[in-house]
Amino acid sequence: MGTIGGWIFFLLLCVGAYFASKLPPPERAVTGELSGVASASDGDSLRLDGRRIRLEGIDAPEIGQTCNRQGAEWDCGADARQRLRTMVSGGTTVCRLHGRDKYGRDLGTCETNGRDIGRQMVATGYAVSYGRYQKEEASAEEQNVGLWAGDFTRPQAWRRANGHADETPHVVDGWLDAIRLWLFEQLSALFARIGDA
Repeated sequence: MGTIGGWIFFLLLCVGAYFASKLPPPERAVTGELSGVASASDGDSLRLDGRRIRLEGIDAPEIGQTCNRQGAEWDCGADARQRLRTMVSGGTTVCRLHGRDKYGRDLGTCETNGRDIGRQMVATGYAVSYGRYQKEEASAEEQNVGLWAGDFTRPQAWRRANGHADETPHVVDGWLDAIRLWLFEQLSALFARIGDA
């Protein structure tokens, strides 16, 4: 009966996940807002009003990180920073802040000319999803744009391999992802109990 109860519980979780996926993503509490002329520190960080802002939900190649494209090495870290510079130049950038990361940087989502900068960085292939924008990453990979036009190491793995600090993804993109993470934990526990029985 315990195994049947576990499967019924799993089925109910799946039904709940389906309906939850139809809900709008959860809103994060805004801890502040900045606007003005921004400059790119690297491919996923800005300086605005004297503060460093880490773009939430994306991860871009690090300065000094190289990738391969058409059999040649290219400076993908510098290209990601240049792409972000181009996106924020000539306009006012507005950032909604959602707290700080473990390095004291403000975490936020930013827009220039009404466009979500993080979404654009991932959609054009100059950054990867890091808790958000999974659909944009899948589209960039399918279209072989930016990093996806060649071979690259994900920035998180590159940092680990090169002795840089580890960093966890900032957010999950909506209820479905939050439920998916929770379901994975629950299923792992369930299968562990079934294996012990």
